[in-house]
Formats: sequence, structure tokens, C-alpha cells
Amino acid sequence: MKFGLWYIKWDSSTGKYISRIRTLSKNPATVYDFKERFDIAIFTTREGLDANYSGNGYRDGKELASFTKLMAKREIEYYVSIPYYMPSKDILLGRGNIQTGDYWLSWVDGVLSVEEDNLLGFYWDLEYAWMFKDYWKGKQNSVINPEALLRIAEKIHDHGLKFIWIPSAHTYALSNTDIWSPQSLDAFDLIFVQPNYYMNNSGRYPFSFYEFKEWLRTLKNMSSSKVHMVMEADECILTKGNGNCRTCGNHEQCLKLASDYYLVQREVLRRLDTNLAYYFGITLDVVDIVFDYYLKRMGVL
Repeated sequence: MKFGLWYIKWDSSTGKYISRIRTLSKNPATVYDFKERFDIAIFTTREGLDANYSGNGYRDGKELASFTKLMAKREIEYYVSIPYYMPSKDILLGRGNIQTGDYWLSWVDGVLSVEEDNLLGFYWDLEYAWMFKDYWKGKQNSVINPEALLRIAEKIHDHGLKFIWIPSAHTYALSNTDIWSPQSLDAFDLIFVQPNYYMNNSGRYPFSFYEFKEWLRTLKNMSSSKVHMVMEADECILTKGNGNCRTCGNHEQCLKLASDYYLVQREVLRRLDTNLAYYFGITLDVVDIVFDYYLKRMGVL
């Protein structure tokens, strides 16, 4: 299954949510454009930085769920963001009490108050892969009490829905993250891990294609059918695009790095993984262009 990240944002000038997804010929893009590329949508608010915050989790969740229902138009199944951070540019703070998870539990209730058959579940919108380890160390940012997260997961699962997570783990020591902690594997039904190979500089891992292969091999050898990889690319692969590629400005090199995500699976797994999440910036055409480039590298086109 192909899971696509659908970016949405609170527009304070209008007091409404807006979709940020577009194509090269259409802004904004529609759910039909999205369905041409993906099986399932994951609505994300950039870890909560782009989500409205009133202090009332129920109200905020209901507000966002009403918008995602409008965007999906009963055409695609999807996951709704549970935003972690407050919408602040100055300091990163979690919403509510990290000991109890009160805000997030109320958020789930608010989302569930909007009747929607196409809702598959919730996306824990925090990309930090060490959230429990840092909690146990007593840090106050980017953490949550693991028992609170399990309570959130229990509420979601009690409604027959699923819970997913997409952490960033650009590290050779994958086993030292919280991806494989008992609490994570209990809470989440699917975990998509970001390698950040497309973005990494020489001081981060994985950087070389060889390291990328070792990273994926380690990821898959950890023996959980819940854990998969994130495909990463953005507008840097376009001739005059901007984004997060390590060589942005050289779109040909960015295309090569992005298409390496297909090649690394071919070499390590001998196939594409059964489930993949896709980060593509906000331009849907990025997905098509990268895949076509991969086919050219393989001599198919």
C-alpha cells in the first residue's frame, strides 16, 4: 500500500484550514489527483506546528476532522493527525500534559465526533524517535509518558481504528531508538521510518548508498512486520525547485538521490516493500518524476 502525506495548515487570516497539496498545473490539488498516486492519505500538520490550538483538544480535533472529511470527499481512506507541538515558531512545546495525555485524548474524541466511514485511524504527528528515552531522562521537550501514549492508543483501538507513527531515525544505532520499544510496538499498528538519506550531509548517517543499504538491512532485520521505510523527495528534483535535498540546486543529483530509495529496496529486499509512506514536499508531480527517473536508470524507459 502507498501512503501519501497530505499537508494541511491553519490559516489564521481566514480562521480556516487549507490544503497545501498541489500539482504543477493545479493549486490546490484535489483528492482525485491524490488518488492517482496513493492508496491512503495521511493528513499531517507538520507535527502540530500548522494545526490550530485553542487549548480545548475536543474542539480542535473536531475542527480539523471536519476539514479532512471535506478534503477526502469519501473518495480515499485516511489517517488524521494527532498534533504534538503547539503552533509556535519560538519554542517547541507539547500540547497538554505529557504525563496524562489529556489534550490528545480529548483530540481523539473530537475527531471521532465527526462521523466518517473513510477514517482508518490516527497519525501520531511527532517525528522524534527517542520520545520515551528522553522522557526517562527527565527532559521536558519532545517527550511523552509512554503510559499516556498507550492510553491514547487504547482509546483509538477500542474504536476499531489504527494508530501509526513516522519517526525520523538518521542513525546507525536504530536499536537505540524507541521504534522497537515494547510500548511503541504495542501502541502503533504501522511505523514508517525516515532514513533522511535524501537530506543528510556527510556528518549524518546514512550518507553513502552503501550506508543506505546497511541502514535498510538493519531496519528490516529488527523483525517487526509493522516497520517500514519512508520514501523521500521534494521540489528540489524540479529544475528550479526548492526544498530539503542535500544538493538542492542540482536537480539531476537530487533525482538520483530520490530514486536511490527504489534501488536500495531492489538490492536489499529484491522488491518494493509491501507498505511505503511517501514524503514528496507538497507537489504531487514529484512522485511521478522520481519514479520515471528510476525506470530510466533501470533501462525500462
